[in-house]
Amino acid sequence: MPTFAIYTNVPKPEDANKFLLDASKFISEKLGKPEKFVTVRFHPDQLMSHGGSTEPCGSVELYSIGLGTEKNNEHTKSIGEFIAEKLSIPKDRFYVNFTDLKRTDVGIDGKTFA
Repeated sequence: MPTFAIYTNVPKPEDANKFLLDASKFISEKLGKPEKFVTVRFHPDQLMSHGGSTEPCGSVELYSIGLGTEKNNEHTKSIGEFIAEKLSIPKDRFYVNFTDLKRTDVGIDGKTFA
C-alpha cells in the first residue's frame, strides 16, 4: 500500500498521466509491492521555496507498510534520480520523507491490512 506524494513548484507536465503511471511503476518495482496497491499523489504548481530560493524544488513523501529504515539511503538515491530525471529538479532541491506504517494503521475495502 505504498503512497508516493510529490509536491513541487514546477509546472504540470503536458502528459501528467504518464508521469503518474511512471511513478507508480517505479515505486512498485523499488519496494517490490504489487502496483495495484500503489497510490501516487502529484501536486505541481505549488507555491514553494527551498533554501531561500524559489528555483525548482519539491517535497517528496513515501509511506508504506514495512518500509523500515535500512534502505532509506538507497531509496533516497533512486527517488532523487527519478525526480531529477522526470521533473528536472536538482537532487539537492528536495527532501524525501519516509513513514513506515503498521498494518493496523492502514485500511482498504472495509478492513485493515492486519
